[in-house]
Formats: sequence, structure tokens, C-alpha cells
Amino acid sequence: MTPSGPRRFTGRLRLGTKLGLLAAAVTTAVLAGTAFLTIRLFRGQLLELAAEASSSQSDALRLVLEQQMTTGDLRPLRRLVDAMGREPNVTWVAVVNAEGHVRITSGPGDIGERVERGSPDCAICHARAPADRLRSVTLARPDGEVLRTVTPIANTAACHRCHGEEQRLNGVLIIDRSLGPVNRALVSGRTQVIAGSAAAVFALLGTLGLAVEWLVLARLRRLGQVTRQLGAGDLAARAADATPDELGELARDFNAMAGELSSALAGLTAERRQLEELVNGISDGVVLVDVGLKIVATNPAFAARLPPGTRHGRGTSHGELAHAAGFSAEDGATSLAQRALASDRLEKAIVRAGGPRGERVEEIYAQPLRGPDGAVCAAIEVWRDITDRMELEAGLEQSERLAAVGMLASSVAHEVGNPLAAIVTAVEGLLRRLDEPGAREPPELREYLEIVRKQVFRCHLVTERLLGFARVPGRQLAAVDAAAAVREVMALVAPQARLQRVEVRSAVAGPAMALADDLLLQQVFLNLALNALQAMPAGGVLTVEARAAADAVSVTVGDTGPGIPEAARQHLFQPFRRARPDGSGTGLGLFISEALVRRCEGTLSVESEAGQGAVFTVRLRPAGGEPGVGA
Repeated sequence: MTPSGPRRFTGRLRLGTKLGLLAAAVTTAVLAGTAFLTIRLFRGQLLELAAEASSSQSDALRLVLEQQMTTGDLRPLRRLVDAMGREPNVTWVAVVNAEGHVRITSGPGDIGERVERGSPDCAICHARAPADRLRSVTLARPDGEVLRTVTPIANTAACHRCHGEEQRLNGVLIIDRSLGPVNRALVSGRTQVIAGSAAAVFALLGTLGLAVEWLVLARLRRLGQVTRQLGAGDLAARAADATPDELGELARDFNAMAGELSSALAGLTAERRQLEELVNGISDGVVLVDVGLKIVATNPAFAARLPPGTRHGRGTSHGELAHAAGFSAEDGATSLAQRALASDRLEKAIVRAGGPRGERVEEIYAQPLRGPDGAVCAAIEVWRDITDRMELEAGLEQSERLAAVGMLASSVAHEVGNPLAAIVTAVEGLLRRLDEPGAREPPELREYLEIVRKQVFRCHLVTERLLGFARVPGRQLAAVDAAAAVREVMALVAPQARLQRVEVRSAVAGPAMALADDLLLQQVFLNLALNALQAMPAGGVLTVEARAAADAVSVTVGDTGPGIPEAARQHLFQPFRRARPDGSGTGLGLFISEALVRRCEGTLSVESEAGQGAVFTVRLRPAGGEPGVGA
């Protein structure tokens, strides 16, 4: 809504002008009211003086009139009336009898005229009580230009001879005086009052303006100048006003605020410098982008990931820089920050990239940032080089794999020993027959040789499995039959299970094709199966199931051991956390298994209750499924 006209006009005026207009309006109103009351009082006083003078003159004329009437000679009276009528400011003099007829007048043409009793002039006396009708009455005519004095002529004893005794009044004497001098005096007084008031207004406004300019406006301008200097960055600017009044207190409060602001800005500057040094000093690449995916800030570690000469200043397209640093995605996202801004949540990704420092593996995190209003206003992206960590994890995987092979050695030796014992027995039997005198080819020689060949192939299969499990896995995910991987692992752990009197219940039907790495899956399933066997040293039931659905491929490995306590379950997949009651093991098996499942873009979870065993579930993305199904 736009302000109205007066507000819009006054909003553009300076403070001095506003104060001047306000003072002028108030002063003018006060002086105008005072002048009006003064002139009105002055007019009343003038009219009162004129009325008193007219009444005195009318009373004197009435005395002369009564004296002349007793003599019966009215000619002196007429001359007196004519003479009075010619006096300055006297407009009309008349004597009216009791019937209302004009008998003597200064205007000869009015003789014989009748004044009606109902007229305003007659009502002056007749509206009053009879006892009050003997006094003179002076009033201004309705037109405001004539002051009329009406003096009753009483019917005294000297008049009874001619007028009888019945009536109280013989008539009235009327004298009209012009109010022109009075009005001119009022106009002159009004002019003088207005002129004086105007002079007083100008004098007051001038004095007030100088006082306001000196005491208020000049000091406010100096304070405003200091404020602008402070806003321009001059943190040392202060208001030099030590006057002990309200504006002086305001200046001192302003100086105190400026000091606190300077201290706060200095602290913020130091904290910002420390933060910049911290961000620039870390080896992780850090990128801050706005909602338009334009660069806001980067640190040197991220710039080192770009090809030499790549522009990475403020306002550069982040998608181009992310691509140059090695980011690529199948969903068409130009950067992980774009995905985080679209999903409004933390996004993670692992990419393999080349660059000035050679081939590397980057773990990228992108987190949307919110402003004070709660809306997403930017995103921060962190690039962490995990090449060394991946190599370390690969070494740990191989170590864990070899450890598993060592654990299987005894059962494998037993499994291989039985065929070798059969082979030795068959060979010794053949040798004894061949050593007999006159021996011929024994008829059972072919049977023994078939046994030897079968058992040798059996030993070869066992050793191939062990060698295949000890190989280093590849780096690419492909379509893998998770059910076949489960069967391979169950074949490896079957001898150990028989030695521990553990019953193996397998529900692995047709193929369960998942997107994973075959050797990684075998190690995960072997780790889970060995953990289950170690949880049942005195026997139990090992349950293995594999199911394929439209959204995921799941493999569960369960045991009937003592279960996992709640405190251990909270840290189950962290390194060097042992869940076995006796504290045995390296504490890396489940950590590595969870890491391998993540590398296959899947999840590993556990369900367990004390005394009820444990069930581990591996969920994988089905081959040909959408990304993230298994996550």
C-alpha cells in the first residue's frame, strides 16, 4: 500500500522543515485564537463605551425634552433634535409618542410614521417587566452598523395635565449612532493584531529554528556522518558530543554500541580468518555453491584436483568443475551438489577419477545448507581422496580372506586326507599285487585306478576353491548369481560344520541374479557363515536362504547361538569391535563384510535377541534394477 498524499509529501521533508511547519501551525493557531478573543473583547468594550455615551446623551436629551414638554413649546426641542441629528456619527434622532407615531425627528420626512409595537425596537422595552421599562436601552441593530438607544419618556405628574394619569409612558426617545468608527477601530486593531502576530510568529520561528538547528539538527547531522563513516568501514569513527542532555546520552550510547560492534567485527574477522585457514589447510576439497550451482568459494585442495589452468573463481559453473575433477553420474546429474539440492538431504558418492595426481578414488559428500528463513540457500560439497584407504581396505580384505582360508585349513586337510588315504590304500594294494611272484594284472586294477582318479579330482576341486577364494577381487560390478555364491561357500564350510556337529539348512533355490562382485559376495557369505559357526562351538543349526524379488535380492545367514547383546549391536560394524563373549577374533570380519556389501551398493543388517541367535541379512540391487534399490 502506498502512503497517502500528505504522508508522501511530509515523508520527503527534512526534519527541520517538519519542525518548522509544526511550530508555525501551532503558533499560528494559538495567536489566531488569542487575536480572535482579544478583538472580540475589544469590540465588546467599544460597544459598551459607545452605549454608555449614547445612554448618557439620551438621558440628558430626555430631561430637556420633559422640561420643554411642560412649557408646551416644542420648537426649541425640534431645534435641539435637528442639531443633534447633525452631530458626527448620529444618523437619526426621533421622539415617538405612546401610540408609536413619530412626532419629532431629525429627518422631517419621518414625521407621522408609525413604529409597530411588535417590531424589534419596541420589543426591547415591552419584553421587559413594567418596572424595568423606565430605563434607557442601547443595542446594536441587526445589520451591525447602527447603535440604537431607546429612552422611555415617563408620564410624570407634570405631564398629567395633558396626558392624563392612565398611562405610564408618554413615548420614547430614539437616537441612532453609526458604528462605523467602532468598526474602523476594530479593523485597525485587527490589522495591528495580525501584523503583531505575524511578527511574533516569524520571530518565534526564527528563534526556534536557530535553537533547533544549533541544539538538535547540527548534532544529529554530525551523528549521522559518524554513522555513515562506521557503515563505510571506519570502525574508529566516534561521535564527539559530551553535552549532558538527551542527544549527548544518545551519542555516548552510540559510541558504546560502535565499540561493541568493532569488537564483534574484529572477533568475526578473526574467526573467519581462522576458518579460512582451517578450510584451506585441510586436504579434503571443499566447494560452496549457491542454488544456481554457481561457485561461491573453493579451497586450494579442490583446486589441486582440477586440470592446470582451470578457472574456478566465484560465479563459475560448478557442474563444469565437478566434471573436470572427475565426477560423473549415470542419472545425468552434473554434480553431487545438484543432487543434494534436488533431494534436500545429504548425498554421498564414490567416484574414480584421473587428474594431475594420477588415478584416484574420491568419496564425495554434498549437504544442502539453509538460511535464516529455513529455505535451502546453498550446498557444500566435500571431496575426500580415499585411494590409500581403499588400498588399505583391500589389504584388510585379503588378510581376512587368508585368515578365513587358514581357519578352513584343518577341515580342508581332513577333506583332502580322506581321498588321499583312499588313493594310498589303492596304490599300495596294486603294488602288493604286482610284487607277488608270477603276478598277473589283477582284475581289480581298473577299479582301483578309477578310485584314484576320482579322489584326485576331488582334491583338485577343493584346492581350486581355496585358490579361487584367495584371489583379489575386481573393481567392476556385474550380474552375479548370489545363490551360486552361497552354494560355493556352503561347500567350503560344510567340513567345519560337520566337525562342530552343526546342522546346515539351506534354502537356496533357482538363480538370484544381483549386481555385485562374485569374490566380494563369497567373502561376505563366508565371513557370515564362519561367524555363525564360531557362535555354535557345541553344535546347533546354520540356516542359509537366498531370495530374489523385483526390488532386491536378499541372502540371510542365521544361527542358534547365544545372540548378540544390545550394547554390542550398536557398534557391531565398527572396526576392532569384538562381539564374541570370549573376546576372540580380530574385530574386522563384520566391519569388512559391511564395507564389501557397500561396495556392491547393498546393505547388511542384523536381528538378534539374547539367547535367540542372530540373523544377518544382505540386500543387493537386482541385476538390471534402478540405482539405490539395495541401499
